[in-house]
Amino acid sequence: MSRSLDAAQSFLERLEARGGREGPVLAGEFRDIQACSAAWKADGMCSTKAGSRPENVRKNRYKDVLPYDQTRVILSLLQEEGHSDYINGNFIRGVDGSLAYIATQGPLPHTLLDFWRLVWEFGVKVILMACREIENGQKRCERYWAQEQEPVQTGLFRITLIKKKWLNEDIMLRTLKVTFQKESRSVSQLQYMSWPDRGVPSSPDHMLAMVEEARRLQGSGPEPLCVHCRFWKWASGGSGEAEGTGQGGECRAWG
Repeated sequence: MSRSLDAAQSFLERLEARGGREGPVLAGEFRDIQACSAAWKADGMCSTKAGSRPENVRKNRYKDVLPYDQTRVILSLLQEEGHSDYINGNFIRGVDGSLAYIATQGPLPHTLLDFWRLVWEFGVKVILMACREIENGQKRCERYWAQEQEPVQTGLFRITLIKKKWLNEDIMLRTLKVTFQKESRSVSQLQYMSWPDRGVPSSPDHMLAMVEEARRLQGSGPEPLCVHCRFWKWASGGSGEAEGTGQGGECRAWG
C-alpha cells in the first residue's frame, strides 16, 4: 500500500480507537463546507448558469445538482456534429494543483454519448463507479459499459468488454475496449458493487483497496481520473446540495 493510503488507514484506525468521539467534529467540518459553498454561490463566486439553460436541463439527473460554471467540463469533441459542450461534471484539482479528477453524474439514457465524449476527449484511463446500476428496484445509472457478448454502441463509440474480475467481494474491475473512428483505447472501470444507497460503506478496507488499484491502473500520466455515482456530489465526497461539487478545491479523497 502506498504511503498516502497507509496514512489514510492510520487516520481511520485512530478515529475508530476514539470510539466515535470525533464524529461531531467531522460533522461540523462538513457543515462548514456546506456553508462555504452556499456563500460562494450567494456571492456570485460560483455560478451554475450552463446547467440551468433550457437545452441542458434534461441532461441533469437532479435539478439541484448542477456543475459550477467556473470548473465545469466543457466538451469540444463532436461539436461540429451538432452536439453541445455540456455535461454535468466538474474538474477537481489534485493536491499538486493539477486537474487530476473529473466528478460527474452517472449517465442517463440520453447522455451516454456525452459521457464517452468526455472519457475520450480527456484521455480518461480509469473510471471509478461508486454506486449500483439498480438500487431499491430503480435504475440509478444507465449501463455505459459492455457485458460479455453485449457491446455498447453510442454514436461513433463502440465499447466492448475485454475481461472482468473481482478484486474482492465488493469491487468489480472491468477492462473495456473503446473504439472511436478506427482508433481503440483501453479503459478500466472499478465498480463498488455493494455501495449503499445514500450512504457509505461501513468499512474503509475495500474502499482503500479500490483507490490503490485505481492508482496502479492510472500510473503517472496527466490524464484525469473519472469518478461518478448516480449523482456526483457523493462521488466527489460531499453530502449536501452543493458541497463536493468541484468548486476548484483540492481533492484528497482519491489520491
